[in-house]
Amino acid sequence: MPYELFIALRYLRAKRRQAAVSVITGIAIAGIAIGVAALIVAQAVITGFYADVQDKILQGTAHLNLLREDNSGIENYRELVERVRGVPGVKSASATIYAQVLLSVGDRQEYAVLKGVDFDSPGETNEIFSTVIEGDPKLLNPAPERPPSTQPPDQDQTEQELEGIILGRQLARALALHVNDVAPAISADSRLTPAGLQPRPRYTRFRVIGVFSSGLYEYDAKWAYIPLAAAQGVSGSGDTAGVIQMKVTDIYKVGEIGERVRAAAGEGFVTNNWQELNRPLFAALELQHRVVIVFFALLVVIAALNIITTLTMTVIEKHRDIAILRAQGSTPQSIRRIFMWQGFVIGLIGAALGLLLGLGLSWLANRYQLISIPAEIYSVSHVTLKVRLIDCAGVALLAMVICLLATIYPARMASKLTPVEALRYE
Repeated sequence: MPYELFIALRYLRAKRRQAAVSVITGIAIAGIAIGVAALIVAQAVITGFYADVQDKILQGTAHLNLLREDNSGIENYRELVERVRGVPGVKSASATIYAQVLLSVGDRQEYAVLKGVDFDSPGETNEIFSTVIEGDPKLLNPAPERPPSTQPPDQDQTEQELEGIILGRQLARALALHVNDVAPAISADSRLTPAGLQPRPRYTRFRVIGVFSSGLYEYDAKWAYIPLAAAQGVSGSGDTAGVIQMKVTDIYKVGEIGERVRAAAGEGFVTNNWQELNRPLFAALELQHRVVIVFFALLVVIAALNIITTLTMTVIEKHRDIAILRAQGSTPQSIRRIFMWQGFVIGLIGAALGLLLGLGLSWLANRYQLISIPAEIYSVSHVTLKVRLIDCAGVALLAMVICLLATIYPARMASKLTPVEALRYE
């Protein structure tokens, strides 16, 4: 053991002539421990929430979408689906189309986006098979095609002819609909008349066969699923698709896979992926992450200021020892290292205690679900803290660096102390 470290440890263990030095040392260690623990817990909360939001987005939406540049319908969507399935990195693909309708039940009306489900594609492509919480999504399989009616719903369809619909949980609550209830939908089309283009309402009734929950309030409050053929009829687009949606093997290489998909599809097509569609959300989470790190790092900095006070008072208390060491041949660099070692050990003890405290608090929070969030928005009642080894190592390293920086001033002050001046009044 270097003698500088040996002396530093003796100074930490020795009884103080001034009790205030011991108290301030304890406060410094406690402050660093609390700051490190707070930073670890904050990192775990943000990481867990980020992962939870990402999982829900990927569960409720496609990884990659292919559509025309002018947003027109894709007529050869069956051939195109088979083509993109062969692109390296694409796990599955299916066609879909979106239709905007007004669901009207009694005096309750809600705007909704109907998404067509293609049952000719593998089930893993359509997220509805993994998000349904009531009913059976297989019952959504389309009935024989019928053109949408221009007459009010009670004059057209019988109960046996109704197509199935799966509503988002919040949408079903807003309309007070349950499985086997009837959901009338009104969509708008236009026709050319002598007076110009005039809107023509389309009336369609659906039978609720299930309820889904993606975990994201925006989807659960506005989305519903119907068969692809029914969605084509509601939108009036004919036998076309609006989007080719895909699941990929590596969600973090979705940009590269998108380039290969565009090359396979040919000119006139564009892609968008889950990262692009949710960039504002993830940018906000990343900004929040940085702000939290800076805030709690400042707590460690404030705690490290006590190290400056501790070492300064130690230098004043041990000036006679410093003078004797200098008289025996210790260099200024050795004296500086003694107090830097002392500050380093204080920081090490505080960081170690902080790691244990942070890990313990994270375990307790997960074990007893201490961090709760509004379940009606996030579909979960609590946040699961995710503690990563790299985060713990980074927090501990940050605390040690701050503590070492705090030792610079008192260590330099000790190294400049001359033996004659220190022993003059002894």
